[in-house]
Amino acid sequence: MSAKSKATYAAGIAIGMLLYLVIFIFVYKGDLRTFLTIISRGNPESVLFAYLARVAYLFFEAMIWWSILRIFGKVSILKTCEVMFAAIFVEFILPVGGATEVARYLLAVKLKLTDREGAVASIFVHRLINSITILLTTLVSLILVSAPYPLFLSLFIPALILVTGNVALYILPKYKWVERYADKFLNRVGMSIEGMSENYKFRVSQVKKAYPLLALAFAFAFLERMANGLYGVEIASIAGINLPFPSSLLSFDSLYTIMWLFPAITPGGIGIFEFIQTGLLSYLGISVDAAATISIISRLYYVIGEYPLFVISAVGLGFKSKDLLKQLTRYRGNARQGEENKKLLGQ
Repeated sequence: MSAKSKATYAAGIAIGMLLYLVIFIFVYKGDLRTFLTIISRGNPESVLFAYLARVAYLFFEAMIWWSILRIFGKVSILKTCEVMFAAIFVEFILPVGGATEVARYLLAVKLKLTDREGAVASIFVHRLINSITILLTTLVSLILVSAPYPLFLSLFIPALILVTGNVALYILPKYKWVERYADKFLNRVGMSIEGMSENYKFRVSQVKKAYPLLALAFAFAFLERMANGLYGVEIASIAGINLPFPSSLLSFDSLYTIMWLFPAITPGGIGIFEFIQTGLLSYLGISVDAAATISIISRLYYVIGEYPLFVISAVGLGFKSKDLLKQLTRYRGNARQGEENKKLLGQ
């Protein structure tokens, strides 16, 4: 990791810790016993159920991508899961927008899950399917909770913007002028996408004809939404709170539409996610101390439950997690990155 990357990472951690300090001082009044008191009244069985729901969420996320990759050829479910989990791991480490997509692209091409155009198309289709399903479940959930206009607009509009942005991302690579502009930029780091637009059009034409696999991808996307909602219900139960399923969908799934619209500042959104989620849960009728506790418990699950899974996936792909991270961070910086990316892609 370069000195600049280390400084950015350290600054992100500092911001995250500062936000945690705000929660500690203003929510818990400087007394952590409040946190312990809240979780002491929770349901112990939910500890396991929450973990299973979170694993299911991650699995369905990988299966969406697998369904799309199958449009372009045979691909291993296990390998797809390993690449997906390893890529998500990068997002939790690097405070850089799009880190997961970059990692997935590089790994998918290196491990021959598909070619470069297939990798780009599959990632953009995946983003589009996810954003469409989030838009729909957000709309239904807002109606079911009889959301006031401020809440309705603060969640529905970001979800709609996300869909619009992903439609643009899906369409733009087909144009030659986009290829020329992107190639000019990438040449600075020793990369080239010459000829991608025509090949991308072919991949898109394949996607348009693959109705059964697209339907399967949408089915997995809705299952992912449901798993995330169930995860929120179980996390709240650990804190002794009965969180209705629609409210859980809004505060554990729809909330990501807000996060995705902001530039990445802290690794994995640490501190920022908790801060926003606490405010949303409070708006939905949960006391602010219980809302903060729910959000912190969820973060503990990310760290204790998910990180080992991500590291195991990276190792399973034949990488040491530290080396993988080092290679991927070299994607952003100066012209010397070009040679490192060529090594990563096996060129």
